[in-house]
Amino acid sequence: MSHAFFDGGGADSLAQTGSFSLAGPRGVALDTLFAGATRTGVGSVHATSCTTDWRQVEPGDVYVALPDMADSDHSEDGHQHAARAVSHGAVAVVCEQPVPVFDVPTYLVEDSRIALGQLSQALMGNPSHTLPVIGVSGTHGKSTTIAVLESIFSQAGKHCGKISSLGTYDGMAYGRGIGPAPSSPALAERLAKMVAAGCTHALLEVSDRSLSQQRLAGLQLDSVCLTHVTDAHLNWHNSIQAYRDTERRVFDYLAPTGISVLNADDPVSMQWLDCVEGPLLTYGRGSQAEISARLIEQHANGQLFLLTAGSDSALVRTTIVGEHHVANCLAATALSLAYGIDLPTIAAGIEAVVRLPSRMERIDCGQGFPVYVDAAHTPQALGTCLRAARQLSTGRVICVLGDNAHRAAGTQYAALSQVVRRLADLVIVSKKLPAVAATAPPAHVELVANREEAIACAVAMAQAGDVVVIAGSGPRSGAAVGEKNKDLEITRQLLFSRSEEIHLAA
Repeated sequence: MSHAFFDGGGADSLAQTGSFSLAGPRGVALDTLFAGATRTGVGSVHATSCTTDWRQVEPGDVYVALPDMADSDHSEDGHQHAARAVSHGAVAVVCEQPVPVFDVPTYLVEDSRIALGQLSQALMGNPSHTLPVIGVSGTHGKSTTIAVLESIFSQAGKHCGKISSLGTYDGMAYGRGIGPAPSSPALAERLAKMVAAGCTHALLEVSDRSLSQQRLAGLQLDSVCLTHVTDAHLNWHNSIQAYRDTERRVFDYLAPTGISVLNADDPVSMQWLDCVEGPLLTYGRGSQAEISARLIEQHANGQLFLLTAGSDSALVRTTIVGEHHVANCLAATALSLAYGIDLPTIAAGIEAVVRLPSRMERIDCGQGFPVYVDAAHTPQALGTCLRAARQLSTGRVICVLGDNAHRAAGTQYAALSQVVRRLADLVIVSKKLPAVAATAPPAHVELVANREEAIACAVAMAQAGDVVVIAGSGPRSGAAVGEKNKDLEITRQLLFSRSEEIHLAA
């Protein structure tokens, strides 16, 4: 069969279509896979392919009817098109609502998204049953933890595939970063490729959206790391408790003998200790953590910290700044120790990560003050990078607020404004910020015409002792491999021009 399934790699394409097709190398008996479903019709079905879009149905497909085909407020209910799917050649329909189909068997399940995930994994031979999949979830730090973990495992001689917002690797080729919720078929196919390529492990970034939409259904995690859980993503979840309940679902996918890694500095994670069964490791800056770190020195070019696990310790020097990076390194360390990697190898792996795209990425053109480009566009992420800048600054913290902040929901926009006004001395924006709480200390706000002018203004006004943060910068989720960050290029050109002007003036 010539089916090609929807890749799910980019957030834009996911929002536009939201439909998936998959043809796998394994045949799956639906009566066995969905033994608990309410079944109608006669005959057994041996599935070899599936789709969620009735328009893409080919003879022999199983049609999975999703309640929301495109994951948007204006999408269609896939159940409405079940009869059309059958007329196009579907041999069975999997649904969570009764459908007017009488010519082929139907399987009425509790949640068709879960059924899609189970069928997708089964069609691919359940790759997570043979390939250890390491899942990293939490509000922030997921992609950085995976990047550090990949470096450590490489130092240890392991061959890891990865699925992350910073990029993917299937064991043969590198690809663009995934969107916030890659499809169940996309996950299954990527993992199957990793198995075929001989990968020893798979590193998977698990978003709250993937968890809420059951995208991991049918997948088994060999270990789970939870970075931390803050009061975030309320634009997607109805309440703080709903968000926390969603994050906790990641443990539902953990194998019975799987390992859990929790952040001892995160109060929410520590509340879940009793909910975690099986082996458990904790990490953090405090003495209560099993794997800890002590910051020894910090400057604009990097930081030095002492990594400690039991009676063993190692000095680690990293070029990436911020205490949040130390926390992510600790998370990667705990996972690495769980897989038998020694501390010296772990330290070498951490040090080998010299840059992370738009994660406090330093631009040095001899300008005499540090400039960092960061992807931060949420209040929590922006606060994290500005606190790091504040620790490095002996003068002002100058922040260029990302244009994407203006598309944030009202409450999140107000929170962004409050964070930047509290932690920055000078804020440069290309659009006017809304009013914030009167209790927020007022930073000076400079209003300019566009993004490039905002960056130029920050570079021109900065002096020795200042720290400049260009926030809300790329790379975009789903950006092509090698795609340049425009903010990075603009800032570098402006800094070179500034350095030449100073040199000529001297």
